[in-house]
Amino acid sequence: MRAILFCCILLISAGATAATQLNVWHMLKEMDNDFSLLATQFSAQHAEIDVSVQLLPNEELKAAVIRAKDQAVAPDIIIISSDNLGYAPLMHLSEVPAGLLDAQLAEPTLHALQFRQKTYAIPLFAGNHLLFLYNKQWVKQPVTQWQQLFEAHSHLAAKGVSTLALNYLEPYWFALFADLFGASLVQDDQVALNNGSMAQALEFYQQLVTSGVAQADCGYQCVSEAFYQGQYAYAINGTWALADAKARLGDNLGVAIFPTWQDHSIKPHASYIVMIFPHKALEGPKAGQIKEFVKYFSLPENLQRLAAKHYLIPYYQLADEVVPVTDPLYQQVLAQHQLSQLMPATEAMVSVWNAMQKGLLLHKAGTLTATEAAAFMQKVALRDQQLLAAGK
Repeated sequence: MRAILFCCILLISAGATAATQLNVWHMLKEMDNDFSLLATQFSAQHAEIDVSVQLLPNEELKAAVIRAKDQAVAPDIIIISSDNLGYAPLMHLSEVPAGLLDAQLAEPTLHALQFRQKTYAIPLFAGNHLLFLYNKQWVKQPVTQWQQLFEAHSHLAAKGVSTLALNYLEPYWFALFADLFGASLVQDDQVALNNGSMAQALEFYQQLVTSGVAQADCGYQCVSEAFYQGQYAYAINGTWALADAKARLGDNLGVAIFPTWQDHSIKPHASYIVMIFPHKALEGPKAGQIKEFVKYFSLPENLQRLAAKHYLIPYYQLADEVVPVTDPLYQQVLAQHQLSQLMPATEAMVSVWNAMQKGLLLHKAGTLTATEAAAFMQKVALRDQQLLAAGK
């Protein structure tokens, strides 16, 4: 009798601990609480599946995913920007089966989910790009040309206010100015950094600091917290930060189209926010549970709620279909989105960022001229692209 009772206890105990653990890693700090809440709600409805959500900085996330193969805490799902599909071979991404994709996907959206004509991602949101923000406490009418910003600098300084919060040493921010001068980062899946336009962009970028309009030591805290505290009149930050900015600045927050320079405009580099599945997760023992969570997460009511909160666009809606006429801030975000450029998911695209950052640092230090820095960027990016193609 005791033996039977003991066996029953073991069976009950095993059943109680049999929940499958799904690990979700992501890079979106401002959406961490939202993702965790969705995971909790899903697990409450699916007691047999326990979902853990972990936030990691973008570069750390990518490196950790590549190292995590066969580890107990390896991610099953990653939420990341679509341009990172260029790492598909290194991350051993699963191809997404057609049955898990929306059959009504627009062709441009489907293309953004593919690397070498194979689909590796499930779309969540469009509209992931940088924005030009301003504080209405200091700015009554936002500038429309960069020359106006240089001219406004002395007036703002007289009030004790800095001009532009710019994450200066981050290449994604610098890429705005490369585009301003017509420099393409990649062409036909080849890095394209060594040209006169890139050198011009480097010189202009340096001028922002030498003139005092921006500061070289401005980083992530500067473009967020310092701007929210009213220390800066303008800031460049991403759509991902807009909900926090609105919460902190309220009606003083403004969004404007990026200023022009001599009739040249900026088209910020944009991406989709997507789900990917490293180390062949969709072919592994948790495939069924992963698909269940993906379907729940992707429900229109879930995506619409998060999109409205964070000024994003659900992947299944066109920008001109979701303009909320009662929210002028959102209208400006969508206006800039329509002037953005979608980054390709290629090895070349993911190879430019490290090279651009190294070139920026050497040019800032005066070690290389702008022309030399552009050539150096090209050399490093080509090396990185070759290593990536070789699976290293």
